[in-house]
Amino acid sequence: MNTATDRNAERAEAIQQRLNELAETHSQADIARKTEFSRNNVSRYVNGTRMPIEFAAALVEGLGINPAWLLSGEGTPYLSDVSAGTAEMAGDLLALVEAMGAVNRMRLGSLAGKHHLGVLRKLNDAMQDYERLRAELNKHSRKVFLKLIEEVREANVKRDLNRAETLLQAAEQVARLSDDIFLRSQLEGAISHFHHNAGEPEAALPHQKRSFFAFLLNQGEFDEWTRPEAHNYVIVLINAHRMREARRIARATVELCDGDNAEMQVLAASLDLELGDLQRGLNELRSLLPLMPTSYQRNVEYSLVRGQLLEGSMTMQQAAMFGGDGDPKWSRLAASAGAREDADDVAFVLKHGVGKQGMDAESLSAVYMSCLREVFEEGDETAAQRMLVHIENTPQKQDAGARFIQEAMVAQLFRLGGQRKQAQKHAQNAQALLDENPDLLPRIEFRILHARNALSLFKDSTAARAFVDDLLARGYHALRELAVE
Repeated sequence: MNTATDRNAERAEAIQQRLNELAETHSQADIARKTEFSRNNVSRYVNGTRMPIEFAAALVEGLGINPAWLLSGEGTPYLSDVSAGTAEMAGDLLALVEAMGAVNRMRLGSLAGKHHLGVLRKLNDAMQDYERLRAELNKHSRKVFLKLIEEVREANVKRDLNRAETLLQAAEQVARLSDDIFLRSQLEGAISHFHHNAGEPEAALPHQKRSFFAFLLNQGEFDEWTRPEAHNYVIVLINAHRMREARRIARATVELCDGDNAEMQVLAASLDLELGDLQRGLNELRSLLPLMPTSYQRNVEYSLVRGQLLEGSMTMQQAAMFGGDGDPKWSRLAASAGAREDADDVAFVLKHGVGKQGMDAESLSAVYMSCLREVFEEGDETAAQRMLVHIENTPQKQDAGARFIQEAMVAQLFRLGGQRKQAQKHAQNAQALLDENPDLLPRIEFRILHARNALSLFKDSTAARAFVDDLLARGYHALRELAVE
C-alpha cells in the first residue's frame, strides 16, 4: 500500500515529466526569459531538482501554462487552449473531417458510369453536410476567436509580450477554422500591435497593411473601425521609416474623410516637416492646435517644436517649455541637438531631459547625448567606442532605419574624436543602408546628421551638398552653418 510519502514522490515525478514536456517545445533560454528565472535555475529544475512554487507560478504567468495541467495533468497544457466553446468546436471539427472524408472516398471516375446520377446525389448530400458543419464550426469558433482577440488586445495594452505571444499563437490556429473576415482583420491589427510593442516595425507593417485594407474594403467608408486602422497604419509606416508612403496614406485618408479627420491631418502635417514642406506643415499644425482635444494637443506641440527648431525660429530652451515632459519630446530634442552639434544644447538636454520625467539614462538617445558631451569636452575616440559597446550590449531595434541611425551617430562621434578612417567606415555603412533600401527615409534630423558627416569626411559630397542646399531653400534655416562647410 502506498504511503503519503510515496504518493508525494509520484506527484513530484509526474510534475517533473510535464516540465520536461515543456522543455521539449521551449528552449531553456526561452523559459528563463519568460519566467525571469536564471538559466542555471531553469536547467536545474528541468534536470530533476524539485521546482519551487514560485517557479510554477512564473510558468503560469510567463508561458500561459494551465496550472491544473502542470500540477495534476488535467486539461490542456496552455491556458489559451481552455475555452467554453472548445468541446463544441472540437466535435464539429471531427464531424467536418468525416464529411470531407466522405467526399474524398467517392470515385469521380464513376460519374461516367450508369450509376452516375446516384453518385451525384451522394456527392450533393455529402457537400451539403460539409457546408452545414462548416457553418456550425464557424459559429462555435467565432466565440473562441472573439474572446482570444479581446485577451490579446488587453495584453497588448498592458505591454505583456509573453501573454500576448501565447494568445496570438492560439488565435492564429482558431483563425484557420473561421471565415469571419471582420475578426481576421482584427487579428491582423492585434499582431501588428504586438510587433509594435516588441520594437519590430518591419514585422508589424504587413499585418497592419492587411488590417487597414481589409477594413476599408469591407466597411466601404472611414467609420469608427476604419479610421483607427488608418491611423495605426500611418504610425507603423513612420516607425518603419517609410515617410513618403506614410504621407501618401495620411493625405489620402484626409481627402476620403472630406477633411473631417483632424488627427490624421496632424500626422500629414508632421510628415510635411520630414519631406521638405516645412512652411506648409508648420502653418497646418498651428491652425490645428486649437481644434484638437486636450489629450492630443501635446502631439501637435511636439511636432511644432521640431518644425520651429528646424526653421531656426526657436531655441532649445524655448522648445523645452512646450509639450510637457516625457521620452518622445526629449528624444526629439536630443536628435536636434545632435544634428546641430551644439555643445550647449547637448548639455541642456542631458541636464533636463534624462531621468524620471524624460529619457531613460540607458536609452540610445540618452547615451548618445552623454557620448557627445564627452567628445566635446575631451576630444578623443573613447566616446565612439563607448557608443559601440552600448549598441552591442543593449537590445536595439535591428531594422534598416534603426541601423542607419546608429551608424550615423557612431560616424559623428569618431569624426569629432579625430578618427577619420573609422568615421568614414561608419558613414559609408549608413549610406549603404540607404542605397540598399530605396523606400527607407529616416527622420530628417538623422539625415541632416548623415549629410554633415559626408560634408566633413568625403571630397565627393555632391549629394550631401544638394540635400543641404535644397532644405535651406525650403526654409530649414537651422542648416545655415552647413552652407559654408
